[in-house]
Parts: sequence; C-alpha cells; structure tokens
Amino acid sequence: MTILKIAALIAALAAPTAVLAQAAAPAPAPVASAPAYPAIADFAAAVRGSNAFRTASQQVQTQYKAQIDAYNARSQPLQAELQRSATEIRTLQQNNSPEATVNPKIQAFQNRQQAIQTELAPLAAPFERPLAYAEEQITAKLDQATRNAMNAKRVNILLRPEAVAFAMPTSNITGDITQQLNALVPTVSTAVPANWQPGGQGATAPTTPAAPAATPRRNQGR
Repeated sequence: MTILKIAALIAALAAPTAVLAQAAAPAPAPVASAPAYPAIADFAAAVRGSNAFRTASQQVQTQYKAQIDAYNARSQPLQAELQRSATEIRTLQQNNSPEATVNPKIQAFQNRQQAIQTELAPLAAPFERPLAYAEEQITAKLDQATRNAMNAKRVNILLRPEAVAFAMPTSNITGDITQQLNALVPTVSTAVPANWQPGGQGATAPTTPAAPAATPRRNQGR
C-alpha cells in the first residue's frame, strides 16, 4: 500500500460561470442554438487524475522512497493506536455510557490525534513538498481547463458534486477537465525552488491561487 494515495481534499476554487454577452442591436429574428446544461465536477480529482500529477507522484515515490518507508514505519503503529481508541469510544457510545465516561476519552483521543499529526508532519514534509509544488503548477491551469471543458460540453452552470443530490454520470465533466489539463500541462517539475511556499508565496511560484497541498493518507479515527 503506497502512502502517496492522496487524501480527498476540497479545493478552495470558485466554480467558473459563463457570461453571456448580448448584441447591442436586436436581431431581426431569434437564432436557434443548441441548449446548454448544468454539470458537476470534482476539481481536486481532475488535478490528481492528470497525467502530469500521476507522473510527478511516481517520481516522488522513487526519489523519496526512504523517507516514505520511514513515514510508514512510524505512522502505521500510531494509526493502529488511534483506531483502537476510536473503537473503544464507539463501543461506549453504543452502550449508552455516561458522558462523564465518554467525554474524557474523546478529549484524550483528539489530543493524541493532534500530537500524532505533529509528530508525523516532519517525516512527511520531504515528499509532501514536491507533490504540493507539482499540484500547484497544474492548478495554475485549472480555470482555463474548466472553461475549455465547459465550452466543449456546452455547460453553462458548474456545481460541486456534494451540492447535488443526484446526477446522471453524463453530467460529470471531471474527466473532461482532466483531459484539458493534460493538453495544457503535459508535465510539471518536482524540483522545488528553495524559496517556494504553497499557495504562491515563493518568488517563482505560480501566481494563480492553488488547491490545498496534497497530503499522505492519515488515520482520522474513523
């Protein structure tokens, strides 16, 4: 099992909207056109599914294998510890145990979870950083790729999947956005500039706001 299976993160990107311009003078008669439709898309999945990101992930797995192995060796027993605590808490809740018994255990679990995340962060940093840099380079073209996909599919409204109760598979254009990203960003670099920070803080970082940095899978006690 690879640690580079990226956790599902919600990209903080606004869904682009189509702007329809009207001619100054009315046409003599309305011109029929093909209808436009709403659609859904998962921006984070579109970025992570791109060829550039997949290639970058493979490069990072190879280049930082020792660091990834060290992370796994330390994180696996800690994840098992959190899982045992979570199971104990769920059992107490299912048995309607008093809050005086359950609440301290929940607080202890949360404190331990935070301590584990703090402990693991330095171990994950070496391979998280190049992945975040690769993701940011791709995300810099996400807006353009999304608009291209919307135009190609005649989509006039784009929603996030979690905002929709039900949608037919054909209304999901995540794959179309990924295809556009493949064309716009064939490759990215995993050689992180020394002064780069996620979110465009470094002098050489892309200026377009980026999605949150990719992170290794970490147990959340579920």
